[in-house]
Amino acid sequence: MRIFKAEQWNLAVLLPLFEEYRLSHGMAENPDRTLTFLNNRIRFSESIFFLAFEESPQDQHKAVGFIQLYPRLSSLQLQRYWQLTDIFVQNNPKKDEIYTALIEKAKEFVSFTQSNMLTVEQDQQQRNLLEMEGFQLNPKKAVFELILR
Repeated sequence: MRIFKAEQWNLAVLLPLFEEYRLSHGMAENPDRTLTFLNNRIRFSESIFFLAFEESPQDQHKAVGFIQLYPRLSSLQLQRYWQLTDIFVQNNPKKDEIYTALIEKAKEFVSFTQSNMLTVEQDQQQRNLLEMEGFQLNPKKAVFELILR
C-alpha cells in the first residue's frame, strides 16, 4: 500500500472516492460541487488529504481510501493542531489495515508539522478503532452545533 499527500493533479482519483464516501453518509451525488469543494480545499491549502493506493498492478491508479485533516489554531497553547474530519476506506479485505495506515500517516504528518494534537469528532462506529490507535475521549469538552436555516 502507498499513502501520499493529494495534490491538485490527484483530483480525478480523489473525486470518485470522495463521492462514494458522501453517498455512504446518505448525501446526494453531486460530482460538480464535490470537485469544486475538493479543488478549493487543496488549491488554497485549507485542508490536507492523504490517499491510500493498493500495491497490486491492476489497481495501481485506484485509490482505496483517504483521510482529510484541517489545520486549527489554539490561542492558549500558541500553536497549530489538526482536526481529522473525514476518513474513508472502500470495502476491502484489508479495510482495517488501510484505515490504521491512514491514521498512522496523519499522526506522522502532525508530528512533522511540529504539532502535538490531532482531534476528531467521531461516531460510535469509529470509536473502538480510534481508541485502539491511542485517541482518548476528552470528558471536559463537548461539541455544540448551531444550525442556521
